[in-house]
Amino acid sequence: MDLLERFDKYLDFPREEAYNQYLDERNLKIFKIILIILASILGIIFIANVADNKSFNISLVLTLITIIVLSAGRIFYNKIFNIFNIRKYIFIFLIFQLFMSIAISVTYPHDAEDVSKSKPKKEIVKKDSEKTGDFEVSMGDKENNSFVQYIFFFGIMTMIFRFSKTEIIQLFAIGVGVPMIAILLFNSQFHASSSIPNFVLGLMFFTIAYLNERKRQRRFSEQYDFSYKKNYESLRMKKELNYAREIQLSMLPENNATIGEIQISATSLPASEVGGDYFDYFKISENETGLFICDVSGHGVASGLLLSGLRSCMHLILEDHSNPKEVIEKLNRMIRKTQSRKMFVTAIFAIIDTEKNKCMLFNAGHLPPYKISGESKEIFKIKKHGVALGAMNNVEKEGAGNEVVFDFKKGDKLILYTDGVNEAMDNAKSEYGL
Repeated sequence: MDLLERFDKYLDFPREEAYNQYLDERNLKIFKIILIILASILGIIFIANVADNKSFNISLVLTLITIIVLSAGRIFYNKIFNIFNIRKYIFIFLIFQLFMSIAISVTYPHDAEDVSKSKPKKEIVKKDSEKTGDFEVSMGDKENNSFVQYIFFFGIMTMIFRFSKTEIIQLFAIGVGVPMIAILLFNSQFHASSSIPNFVLGLMFFTIAYLNERKRQRRFSEQYDFSYKKNYESLRMKKELNYAREIQLSMLPENNATIGEIQISATSLPASEVGGDYFDYFKISENETGLFICDVSGHGVASGLLLSGLRSCMHLILEDHSNPKEVIEKLNRMIRKTQSRKMFVTAIFAIIDTEKNKCMLFNAGHLPPYKISGESKEIFKIKKHGVALGAMNNVEKEGAGNEVVFDFKKGDKLILYTDGVNEAMDNAKSEYGL
C-alpha cells in the first residue's frame, strides 16, 4: 500500500477516525466507476432479455429498476455521497445488488422444455466417479440457478472496496448466507463442477481482502504514529490555536439581533486560526443602541489577545460613557499603555438614537461606513475619520471635529465592514474592490 504523500492532513484527527477517512477517500473515487460498470452490464442483460423473450416479464422490470437506481446514483453522485457516508452506502448497495441479482435470475423466463419439467423433486443422485469423474446434488429442476456465483461477486467487491475487518466478516456472512438460502428456497441445483470453484474463489477473495486490510491498517498506524511524534509540537500549537479561535468566536454576539426598533445582522469569518476583526452591539438606553467594529493590524495570536482586551475595556467604558468620541479616546489610551506601540487598531463606534432619528459616529482610521436611505435608496459614504487607535496619543487633532452626526430614520441602513470585504478575491486572485 502506498500511503498518500500529504499524510499530515490525517494528523488533525484521532487515529481511528483518520484511518476511516483514508479508506473512504478511495471508496469515494472507485464507487463512481463501479456504478457505471454495473449499469452497463445490466444494460446488456436488459437488451439480451428483450431480444431473447420479446415479451414483458418480471425479470425485465427488475433489471430496469436496478439500472435506474444505479444511473440515478451516478448522476446525483456528488449530492448523495461524501466521505462521511460513502461506506454505509456501499454496504447498502452491495446487499441491494445481491438481492436484485438473485431476483432477476429467479424471474428470468425459462424455455418451455424446462417448464414442462416443473414438478419439484428432491433427490440425491450419485454418479460413479470412475465413469464421470464428478457428482451432482440435485435439488430441483432449474439447472441454471446455482446462485453460488454471487459469493464470487461479493468476494471481488471486498477486494475492490476498502472495508474494516469487521465489515469484511459481515459481508462474507451475507455473501455466503444469502445465496445458500436462495438455493434452498428456489429448489436450485448445486453443481459441484461449477459451484465449488465459485465458492473457493469467493472465499479466497474474502481471505485476501481480510489479510490486506490487516496489513493496510498496521502500516497506516505505523505511519500515523511516526508522523504524530515527528510533528507533535506543531500539532500541539495548532490545537491551541484552534481553541483560541473557538474562544474568540464565542466572544462575538449573535449574528442576528433586534434591539428596540433596530435590526442588526453581522458575521465574522477569520482568515486564519485567530483573526484580528471584532464587532459588537450594545443597548445603551431605551432609545439608544451602540455599534462597534474594529480591525487589529496583522493576524494571529497577538491580534487575538489585543482584541480580548478591547472587548473587556469596551464593556467597562460603556458603564460610564456612551459618547462615541469619549469611548474611542479611552480605548486609545488603553492600547497606548498596554502594548509596545507596534500594533494599531482601526475602529468605529456609533450610537443610533431612535427617538431623535439620529446617528452619532466616530471613525478611528477605519474604512468608511455607508448609509443607505430607506426612502430614496441613495448610498452615502461617511468619509470623516480620525487616527487609528494606538498610533498617537490623541485620536484626532485639536479642533478637527471628526465626530459625525447624521439623520437615521426608519428604513435606513448603516453598513460597517472590515478590509476582508473589499480585499476579497475571485478565482483569478483579483480583488473585487469596493
